[in-house]
Parts: sequence; C-alpha cells; structure tokens
Amino acid sequence: MENNKRHIIHIEDDTDFHEYVRNILSDIVTVSRARNLQEARALINDARFDMALVDFTLPDGSGSEIIIEMAKLKPDMPIIVFSAHEIADNIRHVEAVFLKGRFKEKELHHAVRRLCYGSP
Repeated sequence: MENNKRHIIHIEDDTDFHEYVRNILSDIVTVSRARNLQEARALINDARFDMALVDFTLPDGSGSEIIIEMAKLKPDMPIIVFSAHEIADNIRHVEAVFLKGRFKEKELHHAVRRLCYGSP
C-alpha cells in the first residue's frame, strides 16, 4: 500500500498528540502537519490532500474557520475533527468527531481507512 497511500493534513498544535495520531495511521496514510491556521492555509493551497484531521482549538483561532474554508476549496475532501471537549457531532462538512483522550485507536484507524479508501 506504500505507493498508493493517501495524503492527509493534520491541523494540530500539540506535537505529542500529532505524533500519536501519525503513528496510529502510518500504515495506511501519509500525514503532514500544520500547527495552526496560518500553516494550514499555506499547506492546503500548495499540496493535494485526500483528507483533513482538524483540532477544534488552535492557537490562532478555531478549527471551524479552516473547516469552512476547506469545504469551499475542496468540497469532496472528508474532514474529521478532534476536540478536547464535547462538541456537536453534526457539524456541517465534518464526517466524524473524536474526543481527545477518549477515542479508541481502532475506531480512528477504521474511520480514516473508510473515508480515504472507501473500504470497511
């Protein structure tokens, strides 16, 4: 699968959490990181991503800002949100919401696989 790996952007300011997520998903996708909204905007404009993982709370604003922007630029790109606090799980343009520290690695892996490759 190495040559056919999908490329996803992980918009996350916490380095440890990013590494944790990257390790969970490393066998199925390549993960690029943006630490804030500014970096995310630059990366999204310069690279092709198949999916986005977005932290809802970022140092320079809310993840909801970039979700709206991505939905306009790339309406078919699936988005998963990570949050440290309970948020609605029916956010427009968002496929899934995972609570930091309260999700199962297997569930995240399965969701990314399904959304990127269409496989169960």
